Amino acid sequence: MNLDAVAPQDVVDGFMLPAQMSSEQKRQADQQLALIRQKRIAEMSDQEKLYGQLLQLKIHIEDYIKEEVFDPKKGFSYFLKSYIELQHKKKNEVASELNIHKTKLSQLLSGNRAPSDDIFIRLEFHSNQFITARDWFRLSVKQQEYTIMTNTSLRNEEKQHLKGHLQLEF
Repeated sequence: MNLDAVAPQDVVDGFMLPAQMSSEQKRQADQQLALIRQKRIAEMSDQEKLYGQLLQLKIHIEDYIKEEVFDPKKGFSYFLKSYIELQHKKKNEVASELNIHKTKLSQLLSGNRAPSDDIFIRLEFHSNQFITARDWFRLSVKQQEYTIMTNTSLRNEEKQHLKGHLQLEF
């Protein structure tokens, strides 16, 4: 940006200098800001609120996918529950919209059933392509990776099936 083309007063107005406030002034400013925020939220339509909540969920999913560490409390089912809850719909209604049996949805929500490709794609289209099938898939893969790496009994069981392995010397 070329500051020569901008009037000096506009440059000054563009910068915000931190003000020293007393604790009482800060409390009052916080209250005023909270009131303004509450007023704006109250004026939002249901569609705007839903959009905001979907955006929060999408960002939460994307941030979580980027994290190196898997949190067992935040698997695919956690985010699916959040997605359903923000719609204020009954599980049966969402199952019907996804064209799956309510038992299948219940199993997905409880983590007792792994989602398949069709579920990822249906969820993408159900969200009007707001949350992609790729993101739903990546949530599932993150959980699967954790399970593969931490399930010692499965790892030991599968190791017994080997009839040989690479002989490497370093």
